[in-house]
Amino acid sequence: MKEPFIKKDNLLFIEPWMNQDSNLIAGFTTLQDGTSVGAFQGLNIAYHVGDEPTAVLNNRRLVAEAIQAPLEQWVFAEQLHTTNVHKVTSADLGAGVHSFESGIKATDGLYTTESNVVLATFYADCTPLYFYVPTRHLIGVAHAGWRGTVDGMMHEMLRTLKDVEGIKPEEIFVTIGPCIGRDAYRVDDTVIDEVKKSCVANVEETFVELGRGQYKFDPKLLNYKQALHEGVPAGNISVTSYCTYTDSDLFYSFRKNSVTGRMMNFMCLKD
Repeated sequence: MKEPFIKKDNLLFIEPWMNQDSNLIAGFTTLQDGTSVGAFQGLNIAYHVGDEPTAVLNNRRLVAEAIQAPLEQWVFAEQLHTTNVHKVTSADLGAGVHSFESGIKATDGLYTTESNVVLATFYADCTPLYFYVPTRHLIGVAHAGWRGTVDGMMHEMLRTLKDVEGIKPEEIFVTIGPCIGRDAYRVDDTVIDEVKKSCVANVEETFVELGRGQYKFDPKLLNYKQALHEGVPAGNISVTSYCTYTDSDLFYSFRKNSVTGRMMNFMCLKD
């Protein structure tokens, strides 16, 4: 599978989608550049990790300038590892820009059909999900940690698009972004017992047993299988090869450093 992200000016962009629609911006930040120091060295995007708020705001401004979308147009979620989905409108603009708590409450999935709205969620090993429906001028992002993945964040986003918005699965495009990869992600029976409850086909392919209650787990693959289960064609799903744990020159990793910064995914359809 071809790598969907291309690096440009210290940011990653979903090149195939953006080539398809010149009004679309979809990407992922790295730790490179930025004004944060110490444990948060670089382009930390999150207030809630203990970084200086001024540095975080300055980092956000750098990204906003890079994609030419002022922060007043951004909407962040107050992520609590839920599978809650919120349809964003212009009334939500500015949510979460100046504090974590002011983000869309208890929500990990955002989507919109409005132009000039930037959707964003935070990451440091969890799985970023992107949704694009060009026939409906619709975009979406979602945050899926191991809990959100096994609880079905992918399922909830896709079912919302299908059942609430009336979209056919073959109209939906999905990209699974940089997160911790299988070879770096060791988990125990607590996680795998939940994984085994999944409704997807051949769920056992998403983990490798190492013995003594330890496993390697592939969250990208489980999210991929969930998208297939909801009817999204395989040709509409892209998966990155980037790993937030091993690609340490590009990404913060909570698994590697529990006190660390956060990246974000971002998505916007301009006029």
